[in-house]
Amino acid sequence: MRYSGLLAIVLVGLVPSMKGVASAADEEESIRCFHDEDSGRMVRIDQSDPGKVLVQVRFRGEPGFFSHWHGEGVAEGNEVIFSRILGEEEAPGAKFFAKGAGRLEIGFAPDQTAPADEGILGEYRRLSEERLLAIAQKELKTAESALSKAQRSWGSSQDPNVKEWNLRWPVLRDRWIHRAQVPNAAAPAPTAPTADEVFALIETTGQAIAFFQQPPPDGVMPPDGGGNYDDGFGGGVTLRTRDDGSYRISFGWQRGDLEAMGSDFSIDLPAAEIQRVRGSDDWTVDYLHPDPEMPEREARARIQVKKSGRFLWVRVLDGDRYTGLGWADGIYRWGPIPVEG
Repeated sequence: MRYSGLLAIVLVGLVPSMKGVASAADEEESIRCFHDEDSGRMVRIDQSDPGKVLVQVRFRGEPGFFSHWHGEGVAEGNEVIFSRILGEEEAPGAKFFAKGAGRLEIGFAPDQTAPADEGILGEYRRLSEERLLAIAQKELKTAESALSKAQRSWGSSQDPNVKEWNLRWPVLRDRWIHRAQVPNAAAPAPTAPTADEVFALIETTGQAIAFFQQPPPDGVMPPDGGGNYDDGFGGGVTLRTRDDGSYRISFGWQRGDLEAMGSDFSIDLPAAEIQRVRGSDDWTVDYLHPDPEMPEREARARIQVKKSGRFLWVRVLDGDRYTGLGWADGIYRWGPIPVEG
């Protein structure tokens, strides 16, 4: 599915007027990228806003992982003077300068007493869009290889769960990258990815790597599968059994920073709807949610859950009424019920 257009709440105050909009060439020059090949650090200088300059430094970590340093400042002649963007109650840090066209130098701004290095000092070489994209694509291949390696560490006993996860991965990755965006039926035809889009793929792949780097859960799992499950992407499921063989299943998720990306709902799964797998503790259910508040002509949500060993496979069809811009679909890993006290 293609998505286009950020939510209105994101767009407010961010869309410039047409008056004075720069040409494509000017806009490209207002955002410059630089690279330190030895350390893998990247610097992005954004001067598209006449009133300020944004500086972002990207630090490369293990495959699929990186961190960012964010700064803000002003242009003074041929230099940019900037400092780190502070959180609440943070003490001011050092001030820096950045200067250069083909080669960028970042150093301490003058007239400071013992400024602290924040890992951004050095020289960086200017990157073309083509070179930036090539670096991103190379890092993506490395991250994808690391994901395959992390999956193999689970062992052959988890092959069914890993196989199902891989089948769902393209949809999960697309959903995560385009979270906080709304579907547009008139979306343009797919185009070649930009460097920013590839870096988003790398970051999402890193979250998948982190999920598989945690070994399959230990501990004594109750035969009924009761526990707290997570999917590694902000989603959780709690499963509780009742004496009559029915289940209470609760879904909760926070798929992004916006409030609209988080929600939860719970349903009861009657014992008669549970299809047990002979010779194991696994089961499946395919259940229409009997919501009494559902308008008569609207399709009821269809909840599909499969217990496979220590994992739950979840799909929710026609569930937009409950999920909004988030989603409950996923492969969830079991964890024990916390012990109080």
